[in-house]
Parts: sequence; structure tokens; C-alpha cells
Amino acid sequence: MSGRGWYRLFVKSKMKTYFGVIQNGWSFKEVETKLTRLGIRVDTYYPKLKIVKFVTDRIISQIDFDFFITVEEEKDDFAIQ
Repeated sequence: MSGRGWYRLFVKSKMKTYFGVIQNGWSFKEVETKLTRLGIRVDTYYPKLKIVKFVTDRIISQIDFDFFITVEEEKDDFAIQ
């Protein structure tokens, strides 16, 4: 594979970490099952905050997360306001 081919493979498969806040009426188990079926790996669940940390290489703007209030990409300056 040429140098560019390796670069494209690396960029395409780069995993990103996200946080999603679960909507009322959804259980963590339901959300975990849906994410797993989408090929998304659940990393951590924070039950008191109803926040799920998950990892994927997919473009999340193309996925319908009807079970999350909001989804945010993990950043170095991430803070809850």
C-alpha cells in the first residue's frame, strides 16, 4: 500500500471519545444495547449523572441518537457548566 493509502486507513479508523446524556425514560441497558448494535463501544457509565462515555470511529452526526439529550466530543478543555 502506498504512503497515502496508509494515511487514509489511519484517518478513517481514528477512534474518538464522546459523552452522551441519557434522556428520561431510557435505561442504561437499553442505550448500551442500541450502541452495541450500531458498532459503538461503551467505555464508562456514570449513573448519577446519566452520562455514557463511548468510543467510535463513525461520524456521529450521521447517527440518530434518539436516546440522548445531547452528545459531545471529548476535549482537553471539557467542563460541565
